[in-house]
Amino acid sequence: MVSWGLTTGFILIAFLIPYSFNRMRLRRMKEELERAKLELHHLRLRDKETERRLQQDKALFLEALGVPFLIMRPSGRLIMANALAGALLGIDEKKPMNLLRVLEASAFRNVLEHAANAAEPWMETVDIQTTAKSPVPETRNYQIISTPLNNGENHIGIVFHDVTGEHRTQIMRRDFVANASHELRTPLTIIRGYLENLLEDEEMGNDPATRNHVLDLMMKHTQRIVRLVEDMLVISRLETPETGYLQNETFDLCEIAEDVALRLESLGNHNGATISIDISPKPYILSGDKFYWTQVLFNLMENALKQNPAPGLRLRLEARDANGKHIIRVIDDGIGIPAEHLPYIFNRFYRVQQSGPIKGTGLGLSIVRRAVEAHHGTIGATSTPGKETAFTIELPIAKNAIG
Repeated sequence: MVSWGLTTGFILIAFLIPYSFNRMRLRRMKEELERAKLELHHLRLRDKETERRLQQDKALFLEALGVPFLIMRPSGRLIMANALAGALLGIDEKKPMNLLRVLEASAFRNVLEHAANAAEPWMETVDIQTTAKSPVPETRNYQIISTPLNNGENHIGIVFHDVTGEHRTQIMRRDFVANASHELRTPLTIIRGYLENLLEDEEMGNDPATRNHVLDLMMKHTQRIVRLVEDMLVISRLETPETGYLQNETFDLCEIAEDVALRLESLGNHNGATISIDISPKPYILSGDKFYWTQVLFNLMENALKQNPAPGLRLRLEARDANGKHIIRVIDDGIGIPAEHLPYIFNRFYRVQQSGPIKGTGLGLSIVRRAVEAHHGTIGATSTPGKETAFTIELPIAKNAIG
C-alpha cells in the first residue's frame, strides 16, 4: 500500500508541476501581452500626436508662405491649400474636392487645367477678376507658377503671386515717361519754331513789336517747361519711401491760406471769381512741412480757378476739427467733375477738359495727394456738376506731424 501511495504521489507531483509551470507561463504571457497592448496604445497616441503636429506645422508653413499656394493631382483633386488660396479661389480649402469641377465657371479653371497638363515647370501672368481683396470685383494681375513635384505621386504645386502693384507701377512709369516727353516736347517745339523764324526772317527780327511778341511767347513756354520740371522733381521726392526731405514745424494754416489767396487774386479777378476763407479756430495750428501744405492749398485752389474760367465762380477754403481730425475742404460751385473722371483725377498728367484747353502740367492734384499722404492724411473728391465740387482732406490730429 505504501508503494502504491508513493506511486500515486509521484504521479500527482509529475502532473501538477508542469501545470503550475504552464499557469505561470500563461500569466507572464498575459502580462506581457497587456504591456504590449499598452505600448501599442501609447505608440498609436504618439503617432496621432505626431501626425497632428505635422499637420499643424504643414498648415503653419503653408500660411507662412504669404502667398496663395496649393497642391493638386493632375486629375484636379485638391491635396492641400492655404487659406490665401482658398480666399482667392473662393473655396473651402479644408474640404476634399476636384478643383477642375468646382471651379468650372471660374476664370481660374483654364489656368489650373493648363497646370495639370504641363509636364514641365510653367509660368504665366494672367488678368483675373476677383473679390479676394475687395468686396467688389476688380481685375488683378497674377503671376502663376506651376511645378510638378517629384514625390512619386504626380502632385503639382501651384503658387499665385499678386503682381498687380508691380504691373500698375510699370504702366504708370511708362505713361509718365510718355506724358512727360509729350509735355516737354510741345513747348520745346514751339520755342524752336520761333527761334528758327527769328534766325531766318530778318524782318521779324528787326521789327521790335514782332520780336517782343515772339520773345514773350517763348518766355511763357519756357516758364511752362520750368514749372513742369519743378513739379516732376516735387512728385519724385514725395514718392520716395523716406520722409527725411520733409520739414517738421508748427504753422498757422490761416497765414498760408491768406498767402495763397493773395497769389491767386489776379487770376481770380481775371475770371470774375470770388475767393473766401472760413477757418476756425484762429490761429489754426498744424504740424508738418509748411512748404508742401502751401503747395497743397495753392494747387487745389488754382485748379478750381483754371477749370472754371467763366465769370461768377465762388471758391471757398474752410477748415474745422471734427472727430479727432483736421478737416480741410476746398469747395467751388463751378462746372464740376463728371463721375467717370473722379477715380482718376489724382493720377499724374490726368486732365478733365470740359471748356477748352486747360493750362497746367497735369501733376498738381497728384502732388496734392502725395503731400497729404506724406502727412498721414487722406484726400477725396466729390462733385455735383454745376452745384458743388469739394476736395476734402482728413488729417488725424495726433498724427499730423511727420514721422
